[in-house]
Amino acid sequence: MRLHPLRGSQYSNQPEVELFANGVSMGVQKAEDHFFRFTVPNNGTTELVAVAGDLRDSGTICHVDQFDESYRLKEQGAILNWFDITEKEGFFSLNDTIKDISATEGGRAVMGELMAMVGMGAGSSGMGGGADLSQMLGGFTILRLTNLMGNMTENKITKEMLLALNERLNNVPRP
Repeated sequence: MRLHPLRGSQYSNQPEVELFANGVSMGVQKAEDHFFRFTVPNNGTTELVAVAGDLRDSGTICHVDQFDESYRLKEQGAILNWFDITEKEGFFSLNDTIKDISATEGGRAVMGELMAMVGMGAGSSGMGGGADLSQMLGGFTILRLTNLMGNMTENKITKEMLLALNERLNNVPRP
């Protein structure tokens, strides 16, 4: 049995679990997939105890007014999949080609943000290679380019950075 106190979720090899918060039962749940989700009050400090048959697991959660970002896992050299990316009809996303995105003023601004992320500076190709390389890269989607770059750049691109970039692109209309 494994208690995940930050989410109030519980996985057990048992078909039934009861969860207690500060000694008060949050209820008994049965689940064929052995995954249970409880709504847990989080006002101050809450001691959680999960009971499944003769098994017990415990954990503590503490309420905070503002999440401490240093606890969030940040992926370095992140690779996104197509299903991670939201697309809005009539707007760009990470799945569009660099050439198409760069053809609009708003798209060029977002591309400048991407170049700054990877340490190339806004408006600089930073790669050399001339027109042939630029033409080839123009046919890449941003997602493909960042996946190919992986850990090659000094400034690592996180999944969160790519999703934020995609959100910006979702506000740039296609021509």
